[in-house]
Amino acid sequence: MKRWAVNFLLFIFPVFANPLITGVINEFQTDTVLGQKFEFHPIDYGWEMPLFGTMVCTPGCTAYIDTNLSNPPYGYTVIDTSILNGTFHLNQQNGYIYIYKSDYFMDYISYADTFHSPIFAPPPNTSASRFLFTLYHNYPTPAEDWYIDSTPTLGSENDDYPGCVISGYVYLNSIPIENARVTATVYDSIITQGPFCKCCTTFTNSNGFYSFDSLWPVRYWMTASFGNHPPIGELSPYLCALWEKHLNFYFVDIEEPRVETFNPSASFIIFPNPFQNHCVIKFQIPNNSAIRNPQSEISLKIHDVSGRVVRQFNHLTIQPFNQVVWDGCDNLGRMLSPGIYFVRLEFGDYRQIEKAVLLR
Repeated sequence: MKRWAVNFLLFIFPVFANPLITGVINEFQTDTVLGQKFEFHPIDYGWEMPLFGTMVCTPGCTAYIDTNLSNPPYGYTVIDTSILNGTFHLNQQNGYIYIYKSDYFMDYISYADTFHSPIFAPPPNTSASRFLFTLYHNYPTPAEDWYIDSTPTLGSENDDYPGCVISGYVYLNSIPIENARVTATVYDSIITQGPFCKCCTTFTNSNGFYSFDSLWPVRYWMTASFGNHPPIGELSPYLCALWEKHLNFYFVDIEEPRVETFNPSASFIIFPNPFQNHCVIKFQIPNNSAIRNPQSEISLKIHDVSGRVVRQFNHLTIQPFNQVVWDGCDNLGRMLSPGIYFVRLEFGDYRQIEKAVLLR
């Protein structure tokens, strides 16, 4: 019996020794009228936690909780100057909060009123609040998202998370499409229950615009379909309630594709066409043109619909059959937008142009 007890203690000791809980700042305010404060909330740990001696740092300031209080199990404690000894100040544009108590918890929240911060500084009369959820592959560690709470709820359950937004446009040959069908389906395995959409469908308006709201802060597989065109699918980035994401879809009219199958007898072919990742451009210079222009160089250029040269192939020599591979990129290696392009071949007095359709 004694040996069993010793083994049990040895087993649980590594689990509970030196615990350090993170992610305990649940909400904060920078408002000088409503008060500068933040909410301490160790969610789902279930034991009373002493707060005396906790260090709180803000930009250029350090303070300690000098009040003998504890955070109740599953509860909340609002931390402001009334329970701190030292200087505590939250800037209203950008700053940070650092809270630490040895062997118990630590958390660090950085915020800024710039596009480069994942968390906004909350405007007057609001607060920045954390929303926790669970993904299957992260279980049991909760994931998080931040949002601006228009009705501050420090010291109580926060229940007004608005969900995420993703929007964009659907085009056909650069023209907005009305009534195109767009579907958003959760890509990640989320197991948290809630009112937000895991799969939803909408249609574009007369300007080709669509929008989804009330989405989870995860990735969605986005699909657009229109008429007889093959549907276009794309994986969204991770969504965030503070940053609306935009995703556009581009359809290309391919009613008359130039080449459906490879024809080895043709003198100038692009295969496959339409193409997604790369295509082969194969051509033959006619003998009479080669005889008339023995010193000429082969010019092979790709133009967009505006006539601008986006890709040029150099140092081509006359062969029985010339062949180059185009990867859908411009001369700088940047991926080009889906659309119609024109491949222009020149050699002396010989000219030929073929159309290539790039899909994504």
